[in-house]
Amino acid sequence: MSFLTRTDLAKTGAKPAPGSLLFAGTPAEYGVALAGDEVAAMQALSRATLEKAGLAKNDRVLFAVAQDGSPAVGLLAQAAQPLVTSVAQTSPKGRLRLLSTIRALKPNVLVTTPCGAADFLARLYMEFNVDPVELELTKILLVGEIASKGVRKRIGKEFEADISEVYADPIFGAALAVRRGGSWTVADEKVLALGKLGSDEIAAEGIAGDGEVLLRPHWSVALGQSVIRTGQVIQGDAADAGLFNHTVGEHVLARGQFVSLPALRRQLALIDGIARWTLTLDRGDRTLDNLALTVAFERQTLVDNPMWKGRIQQAISAATPVHVEVNTELAQPDAPGAKETVNDLRGHHLGVARA
Repeated sequence: MSFLTRTDLAKTGAKPAPGSLLFAGTPAEYGVALAGDEVAAMQALSRATLEKAGLAKNDRVLFAVAQDGSPAVGLLAQAAQPLVTSVAQTSPKGRLRLLSTIRALKPNVLVTTPCGAADFLARLYMEFNVDPVELELTKILLVGEIASKGVRKRIGKEFEADISEVYADPIFGAALAVRRGGSWTVADEKVLALGKLGSDEIAAEGIAGDGEVLLRPHWSVALGQSVIRTGQVIQGDAADAGLFNHTVGEHVLARGQFVSLPALRRQLALIDGIARWTLTLDRGDRTLDNLALTVAFERQTLVDNPMWKGRIQQAISAATPVHVEVNTELAQPDAPGAKETVNDLRGHHLGVARA
């Protein structure tokens, strides 16, 4: 049994069979292929999980989540299709567009991230002058993010909706666990486990306890005997945050998507004159994460150079679809510290090294 990280997936080199569906992040750092029968097996597991989440035949479901560069969200919507009356997808970006979509399609179930739901709720009150209850959302499924304290209860109360939380893995986007009424249940006990951070060992079967969430995708022939480290960590009381309350490794979770540090590193390495950079993540009292990249240049002439700042913004766009503010400064020659730093003021990311 081999333990793999997402970085390792790019090195497996498995040749996809004809007709395969490729799963990749943004940008595509790896391509994990599934054949038709493998996709069907994964879909069956997602469907069983969504049924446990409370989806029923009279429901009209709207998915307002994004996983760019991957078919994951579309497959999750397809998995829900046999359970409900109708399923639709829309981008979570643009809250007024989301409101218009809800009014047009009249779903009673919304699938979105907890911070996305909180931001939508705030805008309904402050910008659109709409009572959330008017939208008649009876069920809200929260996915893909570490929630701020109290968000889940506030969303349920303001929308007067039943709240369920669904865990979807970061590789395939398969729905694997659900929380309703305070406790997590999984449709297949063999798929998830907890691993020790400092060694390739399984700390506990299932998701009860502390450790990094491990994925064992038995639906994949190529990876069925492998254990994939998700980078998602349960540490202490994660009850109010979701299934996991921390991340670790080379991918940082922000705004419901993982920002690839290797991809960012490769893009910034193409720009001359960078001495060091710091990626700062913060949420504070806001509903959404805020990301800022501070780049320290070796020469003063580059600090206020709009061309170089534009190149940095392009580099970020090539590395992640998540919006990141850019700040520049002059590097201090004798300043201590690493060339690359992740400063997570939210307290979510534990670090790049698992040890």
